[in-house]
Amino acid sequence: MRNWLGLLWYKKLVKEFSVKVPASTSNLGPGFDVIGLALNLYNEYQFKVLDSANSELVYSSNIAESEIPYSKDNLVYRAFDYVFKKEQQETPSIQIHFEANIPTTGGFGSSSTAIIAGLMAANQILGNPYDQKTLLKIGTQLDGHPDNITPAIIGGLVVCVYADSQHRFVKLDWDQNLFFVAITPDFKVPTANARSVLPTKVEFQDAVFNIGYSSLLVAALAAKDTETLKQCFKDRLHQHYRAQLVPGMQCVLDSGVEAGAIGTMLSGAGSTLIAVVDNQRTAETVGLAMQSAWLQSSVKSEIRYLKAVKEGARIEGIGQRA
Repeated sequence: MRNWLGLLWYKKLVKEFSVKVPASTSNLGPGFDVIGLALNLYNEYQFKVLDSANSELVYSSNIAESEIPYSKDNLVYRAFDYVFKKEQQETPSIQIHFEANIPTTGGFGSSSTAIIAGLMAANQILGNPYDQKTLLKIGTQLDGHPDNITPAIIGGLVVCVYADSQHRFVKLDWDQNLFFVAITPDFKVPTANARSVLPTKVEFQDAVFNIGYSSLLVAALAAKDTETLKQCFKDRLHQHYRAQLVPGMQCVLDSGVEAGAIGTMLSGAGSTLIAVVDNQRTAETVGLAMQSAWLQSSVKSEIRYLKAVKEGARIEGIGQRA
């Protein structure tokens, strides 16, 4: 536990800074809840410690208050407050400004970025008592599963497991010749809804199917075996259950493969669909084909061309004094 007088001094040293957190795509087809990848799309959270004797929050964002709470119920503040309570310290008054580029409830781990920002900001103000592994474990406990939290903190491609209160992961290199086409529809799928449609039990053969293809997916990525990779984006654990929440999903996924994608998948819990491609020309063709296919279901969508990033969340603007 840090001495309170020491914390007051540190608050004056670290008066203002920001936390920049990448988006992540999870599951990667068959890797349900265990495979995640950081992407070059970012949310940025600006923190300023306020001179106040009370635990106050001043919140602002480029996202409407109807989408995220401008209060202490906000996920950023809840994670921020959690660390101070865990360290038995008084939560300081804070001003938070949130600049969002990642769609909320879009399958890019936006809630994970909020949790990470709150944890990293609190850790910074306290003088960094927690190392990265501890932040990963706390973040996973708060988020409920590890495959967005982990790549967003450490970057890159990760295979991760959270079981028996233990968080374990391995970071792998992503082939930089493989890019992503992300198609986000004009509707949202709340994560709670996407979880609610999943069964509590699955058939034994479906479990074996996904174990096999998720293992083959990781092996093909490690070997940079594109031909094998084309066969690996298969799933029996979540995508077909969630298709009822994403009108036209299978048609859009199929259109991406027909247009030349290596593979297509639902990003996280949705609603974004993602195609993996191996060149920019193919990316544009695939994006337009998938967008056109969705229009056949009267769904408008936005195309993003993304790539994997090796670096995870980072703090910027350290050392500004009061």
